[in-house]
Amino acid sequence: MSLFADIETLEQKLQKEIARAGSYKSIQNFLQVYQESILQSLEGYTRSDLNNANLQNILTTALEEARDYIDIQLADQIRQGVTTTIEDTITFYDQLGIQPVNLIEGIERREEILKLTEEFNNNMSTMREELLDGTLEKMEEVIAKEGLNRSRLSEEIFEFADGKAHWARTNAKMVVSSSNRIARDELRQSADLQHGFYYGEVRSNTRAFCRSCAGGTYTLKQIENMSNGQGLDVKIYAGGWNCIHSWLWVEPEWDPELKRTMEENRPVVELTEEYLDLKVPE
Repeated sequence: MSLFADIETLEQKLQKEIARAGSYKSIQNFLQVYQESILQSLEGYTRSDLNNANLQNILTTALEEARDYIDIQLADQIRQGVTTTIEDTITFYDQLGIQPVNLIEGIERREEILKLTEEFNNNMSTMREELLDGTLEKMEEVIAKEGLNRSRLSEEIFEFADGKAHWARTNAKMVVSSSNRIARDELRQSADLQHGFYYGEVRSNTRAFCRSCAGGTYTLKQIENMSNGQGLDVKIYAGGWNCIHSWLWVEPEWDPELKRTMEENRPVVELTEEYLDLKVPE
């Protein structure tokens, strides 16, 4: 099997884990418990009862009953996804004779990981706040127009909550993907690898930066001089937020094809005043 076939296999495993992070059952369970708790709290209410009902307390209680699915189960699932992707990366490099020392400990100390964890926690906190405020607004609208129409309440609660749950799914994918990127960069440093192969297909909506880099092998110095126009470290985040491409840290001697991609790669994409209008080199 060629090195490029091994890279393809590794990346396919990564994409499966990222996709799985966006469909964790814990998020669906969170939605279901939140919705059911609200509706159960309104059991036996009459239209007049609603005038004195503290909807805010009902929603807060529902959120408390459901939050373990995010705070515990989702967190556990994300950790498993991160562990799996890192183990796959270690296996890939182990076959090449590279066995990084204390990689996991090194990753855990990385400033980027600490920022990533903080960002995820902040995003989940914001999601819960917006969920409470938005659900309350939706319920008040339905009640004002239709009274205690349970079917309409259920629809409105689920539709709004599902939109917020999408944010949780996006963040779960972000943590798995970004953690893998950070782990690869830590491995690069540990193994002192000096070249990066830019992996990923080019689609109709591919960013100009990624179009320029895809399929090329670059020196570390070249990569450090690149800019994705988003202020994010190219060595880690490639084309930027939500980029589907990634770096595989390599040495050209591993495969003659790597040397060819290094010799034929296109000009380095550097930061200019027109970086948002980057054109693909002819």
